[in-house]
Amino acid sequence: MKTPDFILAGYERGGTTLLSEIFRSNGFESGFECGVLMVSSPKDMPNLQPYWDMILPGWKVDEEVRDDAVSADFQYFYDRLFSAAFPDFNGRFFDKTPIYMSQLGLCMSRAPDLRGAVVIHRDPRAVFLSQAKRAHPNLSLEDAVNQDFELLTRKYLNYFTGSIAHLDNPDVLFVPFEELVSRENTWLKNIGNFASGQPFQKMHGQPRFNNVTSPQIDFSKLMEFENVLSTELQTRILEATKIASPFFANASDRARFGQFWQDTLGRANEILAKNGLPRSLILEDGTYFEPLTYLLKYEDVRNAGINPVAHYLRHGRFEQRN
Repeated sequence: MKTPDFILAGYERGGTTLLSEIFRSNGFESGFECGVLMVSSPKDMPNLQPYWDMILPGWKVDEEVRDDAVSADFQYFYDRLFSAAFPDFNGRFFDKTPIYMSQLGLCMSRAPDLRGAVVIHRDPRAVFLSQAKRAHPNLSLEDAVNQDFELLTRKYLNYFTGSIAHLDNPDVLFVPFEELVSRENTWLKNIGNFASGQPFQKMHGQPRFNNVTSPQIDFSKLMEFENVLSTELQTRILEATKIASPFFANASDRARFGQFWQDTLGRANEILAKNGLPRSLILEDGTYFEPLTYLLKYEDVRNAGINPVAHYLRHGRFEQRN
């Protein structure tokens, strides 16, 4: 059965396509994006947009294949999709979908025969700029970021809290985009050793998708935000996302805002220890639940020192908390 060895996740406009091209240059294969692990069963995927519509152009399969793929379980879905998209390829596969970062543990628990996940992350100022630029091409860059500031903040933090509980998970590799670009050889070695037991080679050939315009990494865009966003707006972004300081590009910024992350994590771990809770578990009704992620995501629960499992069962699930 053809199923993915790895899932690749990260921020939209944050390097996931670059990461997939690196994997593809080193013997792996996949379509553009999938998204199936965001639903509890492939049968629910027709309601998952835009991923349902993206399968046809992203995997170059017809509607008959797509409709048949969602008729059974995850293993059948992957085997049907991969076999139809790459009938003559017998190597290793990956499923690259950025949004998996927002529910990393849950998505990993659904994937059959998964060996691990690679998460590429990026400084919030770069992500804010890239996403706002795409959403508002007719506005100045400063105005574009300011217009969507609250939305961009919520999305950035949702992806951070949805994955950071796995920072010390040996089956998950976190890749800083900035270091992948500036220390390419080191990170190709790290990624390759994690995924295949040997260093990866640099990208070669023409990239398949136009998100990546060249096999050469573009240094000019690495810290573009420093030149186009005001100091005041940059500081506002860092203040709003300070819990995510492990993802900040500059060591000085990580040091400046890092105490908030350390205090937050420390408080969450205290609550877990007090209640004898692991970082993830399966509830009696079969729900996959990450107590640490819940505490990091919901400040009110963390500040009150409440048992996160008890809070979810009594209140959270009725309040549509993730």
